[in-house]
Amino acid sequence: MGARRAGAAGDAGQGARRAFAAPFVLAGLFLAAAPAPLRAADAGPAPAQAPYTGLDLVTGDDYAPYTGEDLPGGGLVTDLVRRAFALQGRQYDVRFMPWKRGYDGVVAGRFLATFPYVRTPEREREVLFSDPVIEVRQFVYLSNRTAMTFHGRAGGREETAGSGGAEEFHGRTVCQPVGYALPPELEALVERRALTRQTPSDLGACVRMVATGRADAFIIDEYSAAAAIARSGLADDIRMSERPYAVVTFHLVIGRATPGADSTVAAFNDGLKALKSQGAYRDLLTGHTPPPPP
Repeated sequence: MGARRAGAAGDAGQGARRAFAAPFVLAGLFLAAAPAPLRAADAGPAPAQAPYTGLDLVTGDDYAPYTGEDLPGGGLVTDLVRRAFALQGRQYDVRFMPWKRGYDGVVAGRFLATFPYVRTPEREREVLFSDPVIEVRQFVYLSNRTAMTFHGRAGGREETAGSGGAEEFHGRTVCQPVGYALPPELEALVERRALTRQTPSDLGACVRMVATGRADAFIIDEYSAAAAIARSGLADDIRMSERPYAVVTFHLVIGRATPGADSTVAAFNDGLKALKSQGAYRDLLTGHTPPPPP
């Protein structure tokens, strides 16, 4: 993740409300006026089912709109993953569990794959990454009780951005839920003890900690932030940075030691390409993401 999933939205006062009222744009796609559930026929006929491997897919809960046991289809990324595999004749069960437990189980080979995860150097040593499932913008969400500011980084993308902006985190406290990942330059600050990290069990706890001033900020994508802050009812206590911290991609990951890992990643990538070529990918984005307010 990204984690998460690695790794949420709002300006102070009226600014926060305007930020949440603004229409969301994800990866250059304009969202339709209302969710449109995808019909099974829209994804095209699925090939014959492949033999079941005995391993399940796993993901974490409470990461709207991407994953969630109570979300339609298990959330946007869960739905995308299932359909991409189905187009390659592969059917898997999906289990929801704590993020760290699921990821560690994938690395150890107890589960087949997990999602959605942001690429980090540490994870690269343990898992194989699929093609990007989705691209999102990460923002810094700041407590209205802190004097901390964030004016943006030298670059934009995760892969090319320098450390510009990290200096604004010196001496501060950042909230990072268990199983999520901090950007590498902030992880380096934590290791040098120039940045304090709080690690509660879920994103909602980070929202509450920042809103009440127990942490200065958290960094996460705009969609999951909007959902978590709306649920908390604390939008007036949190402000969103005007500029993104980074643009990152979410991936499906498979343990490097898992038998058939390379072929499973290749099959998923082929299924994802098929979803996009058929237009089903865009329909799924529209069906799972919130419509603009009236």
